[in-house]
Amino acid sequence: MADFGISAGQSVAVVWDKSSPLEALKDLVDKLQTLTGDEGQVSVENINQLLQSAHKESSFDVILSGVVPGSTALHSAEILAEMARILRPGGCLFLREPVETAVVNNSRVRTTSKLCSALTLSGLVEVKEVSRVTTPRISVRPSRENRGRSALKVRCTGKSFVCRIRGASKDRTSGTTLL
Repeated sequence: MADFGISAGQSVAVVWDKSSPLEALKDLVDKLQTLTGDEGQVSVENINQLLQSAHKESSFDVILSGVVPGSTALHSAEILAEMARILRPGGCLFLREPVETAVVNNSRVRTTSKLCSALTLSGLVEVKEVSRVTTPRISVRPSRENRGRSALKVRCTGKSFVCRIRGASKDRTSGTTLL
């Protein structure tokens, strides 16, 4: 938990997918609620429902997506843009996603560089790969040539963009001016 930098009073969103074991999700949420305390908030959203959620712009200090142990979440451009929209200026997104080691035709799984590019295009800044782990082959379309091969899962971070305009700060992704 310390590697996410979560502290008391923060608003945290946990985005999970159907591959996330429910016990691991519950355990993560319990730990986050302890860290954020009574002043903080932990919201849990299914990745397939995130676009329909009623979260206002700049709602969360931290968003964790795909970090539940066992998760194999793939983040579409729309999901990444929505996470950037609901992230507060200066807030941090921690994302874990399976990646390919090389470009594979017709694969929904991206390479690390394409994932980092997608995060940047969604409106995040300071995007970087934090760690990489070899996992059993995760394939959206199982095939004979994929069996027994390994895949990588990377953890990336990005921050919501904040720029200063004559003493005020402006969230570039939403256009909101904060005084």
